[in-house]
Amino acid sequence: MKELAATPPPSSDRVPVTNSNRQRIVDPLTALLFSAATAGEGLTQEACLRTLPIFDGHQRYDLKLAFKRMDKVTAEKGYAGPVVVCSVSYEPISGHRANIPLVKYLSEGREIEIALAPITDTRLLAPFRLLVVSTLANLMIEASRFETIMAPAPAGTPPNVAHSSDISPTRRDGVDERCVEVRSGVVVCQKVPEPAPK
Repeated sequence: MKELAATPPPSSDRVPVTNSNRQRIVDPLTALLFSAATAGEGLTQEACLRTLPIFDGHQRYDLKLAFKRMDKVTAEKGYAGPVVVCSVSYEPISGHRANIPLVKYLSEGREIEIALAPITDTRLLAPFRLLVVSTLANLMIEASRFETIMAPAPAGTPPNVAHSSDISPTRRDGVDERCVEVRSGVVVCQKVPEPAPK
C-alpha cells in the first residue's frame, strides 16, 4: 500500500494520527487473510502468533492474536474440517474518539475470538467465525458458506501480484504449485493445471 487517506478529513475530537502511525500498516481487508503454515504442516497454533497493525483511513489500531485452541466447524455449503481459534485483543493507537464507550469497552480486554479456516488450494486462512463475549449477550458471526471459487480476471485488469519472475514453482504433496507474493507480503499458491491429454 502506497498511500491511505481519509475523505473527509477526521474531526478534531479524534486522537491525532501521526505519520509514523501510517507506516508498516495493513488495511482491514488485507488483514483478514492469514498466511498458513509451510507445506505439510497443516493448521498450527503459529497462525495466531501475530499482531495486525491496521489503519482504515480514520483509525490506527492493533489487533493482537494469541493461540486459544483447535476446533472443528461445518458450513452449510463448502468447508467442513478443523479451524485454529485465536483470542483477539483490541488496542487503539490513534484516530479514535477516546471518550466513546465502545472504544473503552473493546480495549478493556473483552473476550474476543476468531476461528480461521484454510482456503482451498492456497496457503491462506480466512475467518470462519467471530465471537465477542459480554455479560449481557454474546455476539457470534459465522460463515454459512465457505467456498473457494477461482475465476479468471476480466480482460484488461492490471495484475495485483508480483512480476512473473517472482513466481516460484513448488511441489507439495505431489502436486505442482506456483506461488506469488501479493501486496502486504502475503504469499498465495495455486495448483498448476495438468496439461491436457493429447
